[in-house]
Amino acid sequence: MRRLFRSFERSGLEYLLISGQASILYGAATFSEDVDIWVRPSSSNVARLVRALASCRSRIHKLTPPLTPRWMRSGHGFHFVVPAVPSPIYVDVMGRPPRVGSFPASRKRANLLPTPWGRLPVVSIEDLVELKKTRRLSDYEVISNLVRSRVDGAPRRTRSLLR
Repeated sequence: MRRLFRSFERSGLEYLLISGQASILYGAATFSEDVDIWVRPSSSNVARLVRALASCRSRIHKLTPPLTPRWMRSGHGFHFVVPAVPSPIYVDVMGRPPRVGSFPASRKRANLLPTPWGRLPVVSIEDLVELKKTRRLSDYEVISNLVRSRVDGAPRRTRSLLR
């Protein structure tokens, strides 16, 4: 995992960690099978993403459209697998996740959190709650835990958790 995030850093990739791994870092979940990232969907940043993934010898994991800013901005997800020991790392990439607005605005609200893989940019708790509103039953417990962690002392942001 460290190699993956170092390749993102070396390439200058603009991204935010979202979903399951972000929930774990905020103490709202205990397990995630993959790494989900939100990547700024600009041409230059998509090129940086391609370079970073290539340096990790990643390959496409599921059928996806071409990895272009156009497809990223239209909300498609891109799925990769990175060879690693003891098991491969599954990486899901989004350029426009639902319900959270623009990448620049979310990046301003994001937190840089210490992890075993380095300090990583992680979407804010408020944005993470919006992302987790998927109608999957398992996400409601995570949302409750995120709200609880926010109330118990996570960094205060200006947007409401409940809509």
